[in-house]
Amino acid sequence: MQKTLEMQVTQRALKLLSCSAPTCGMIAFLALLLSIGCAQEIERVPEIFRPTNAHETYRLSLVEANLGNSALGHDWIEASEAALRKPAHITSPFLESGYFDKSVATAIGYVFPVTGGQRVDAKVILQSHEPLRVFMDLFRLVDNDPQAPIHIASGTMLIEPSADMDPIPDSAPESSRRLRFEPVRDGTYILRIQPELLRSAHYTVGLTIDASLSFPVAGHTGRSIWSAFGAERDGGRRSHRGIDIFADRGTPVLAAADGVVSRATTTSVGGNVVWINLDRRRNIRLYYAHLDSHNVESGQRVKVGDQLGTVGNTGNARTTPPHLHFGVYTRGAVDPLPFLKRMRTEPQSLTADLSRVGSWSRTTDSNVVVRTGPNSGARLLTTLDQHTPVLVWGASSHWYRVELPNGAHGYIIGATTEPTTPLRKESVTSISNVLDHPTPQGATIQQLVPGSEFPVLGNWGEFLYVQTPAGLNGWLSFE
Repeated sequence: MQKTLEMQVTQRALKLLSCSAPTCGMIAFLALLLSIGCAQEIERVPEIFRPTNAHETYRLSLVEANLGNSALGHDWIEASEAALRKPAHITSPFLESGYFDKSVATAIGYVFPVTGGQRVDAKVILQSHEPLRVFMDLFRLVDNDPQAPIHIASGTMLIEPSADMDPIPDSAPESSRRLRFEPVRDGTYILRIQPELLRSAHYTVGLTIDASLSFPVAGHTGRSIWSAFGAERDGGRRSHRGIDIFADRGTPVLAAADGVVSRATTTSVGGNVVWINLDRRRNIRLYYAHLDSHNVESGQRVKVGDQLGTVGNTGNARTTPPHLHFGVYTRGAVDPLPFLKRMRTEPQSLTADLSRVGSWSRTTDSNVVVRTGPNSGARLLTTLDQHTPVLVWGASSHWYRVELPNGAHGYIIGATTEPTTPLRKESVTSISNVLDHPTPQGATIQQLVPGSEFPVLGNWGEFLYVQTPAGLNGWLSFE
């Protein structure tokens, strides 16, 4: 192909060189160079994919080891993608304990909204007797589209137990990882947690969302805010670019975060004002106005809680009671309220029976609701008939995170489930296959001969969930 292309280029140049004018010769020479450049462009080799985080590195290692197309590798990759497509919908404060089973390639995704100005604190604790790596990745959704999440942070958790460790469950080695971030604008985020293949572990995931700044007036809370961001001023000619926090004259005004005083001066509008620049990572400026006095100077470093001055009504606030005008600026003024509004950070206690995690349970009633998250406001996925088996993978408050017989995942209230003790006994009249999944394509785990008796543990569609004489649990079609 390369030789053919070169011949075409040469013939094209010779035709041009047949011109007698020097200009034609120059055109031919330029055409030759351009054509050779095109030939090189056609032959360019694509860049090799370079992983940018530990999860991608592990995924690439599966492909390079020819495991990417194996059932094991395929399931792991599919689980990582499914965790982003169909994450659990959670709200803060959140706490869940669960189990990773080495026999199943799994990943968990949690999706949650964050308001600009809030701080997210996510913590994962692992416990395992085996050497273990777990990948923790954070994504931001663009326009709430789960098909194109943007990866923004990652981390790896390692457990390396000692070879001579006593294998007592309560003494299993533990590892923890914390992820904190403060978005400056509203967004929806997904936290994905995925263990490497063929490793089991118990996990606990906690997530809280709270104000990212400390309250700037000593002894006061959000109840002292009387004038909101965006309120009309001067008959609608301008809007309020901050919030007003009312307090007695002389009340200490405090640094809401660590930073550097960029200005401490007096202006006709703000009166005695202080500007503080936070670190470059946060890229935020804080504005304090109408101070009765300030006791810091430009260039001074301050820590959260340091006194900057006292509440007053200087500047254009002389006709109003003493208050602090507090502003937050990123690329412009933004509403300070989410930066200051305290949220509940103590999650509800785990009341669901943790002994059922990692095992099958079944529903006690009909029309048991399955939701996308462990709260009554989460979207309804489906409803289950009485005695539907569910595999419990985690517990949050009084909810279970479950896998349905068809592989779908969701949350149900723990009180609507019970252990899979035998409901009744039945027998088969012909040779019957007990399958590993409730589909005709399921693999046979045991064949029952006519007259075989077995306990029925539950039902799903046209299948019974049974226990074979050999003690194996599986699915038997009754149609």
